[in-house]
Amino acid sequence: MKDCVEIFEGEFEVLRVTPPLYDEVEELLVNISINYEFGCVIAKLKDSPLAIAELGKLIRHIISRGISFAIRHVESGRIVAAIANIIFNTKRKTSYYDICAQIKSPNMIKYMELWDAVDASFNVNEHCQVDSTGDVEYMATLPEFRRRGLGHILCQQSIQFASLLAQRKLPLEILNQLPEEMRIERPQAIVAITTSQSSQIMGRQLGMKTMHKWHFSELRSLCGAMAESNGAAQAFEYAELQVVKF
Repeated sequence: MKDCVEIFEGEFEVLRVTPPLYDEVEELLVNISINYEFGCVIAKLKDSPLAIAELGKLIRHIISRGISFAIRHVESGRIVAAIANIIFNTKRKTSYYDICAQIKSPNMIKYMELWDAVDASFNVNEHCQVDSTGDVEYMATLPEFRRRGLGHILCQQSIQFASLLAQRKLPLEILNQLPEEMRIERPQAIVAITTSQSSQIMGRQLGMKTMHKWHFSELRSLCGAMAESNGAAQAFEYAELQVVKF
């Protein structure tokens, strides 16, 4: 596996997110998330500068774990799509939880409570009988570059990377760049909570199975109904927990 792969006849490059890309990837994921991601909209993160800053800090931490990917438009040099991944293990806690413990904004606290409640409502580790999972936390594509299959490629790259890590086949030069808390993991599955129809279709195309569904009214109630869902979320009824096991 290479850290840079050309796609679409060199129009784009798929990159593993490394320190020189942190700022641009964080900015992309934060800006898209606060406007479109279901939990961010419901918790009204956009209304709070502190919440936006804390979301950025959380995303920065996730991408610094070395297992996230981005796509650069070669001609413009811009990062136009990105995916932020992290590994969770029921047998140990990572530094992710230290970042979460520092959150102060009421909106961001409500956001975290929503996803904690979602996790508590269905135990994917117990259901799939796995300890360690690679979780897709954030994914975004700039509007003008959507419907090109870039999200699909980012998910493929993430699944391949996690599979190689699980099989201890990741190139040594890449493995040694990962923080120890990621390097020691052997993920047994990739997990994603999909809240748009396009992401659900893409997950199924990638071989992911739907393990659980939440009606959007249920998710809104878990968050205390701080806001109504956006139009995209109202276009269909359910969020899905999708999983692919290795």
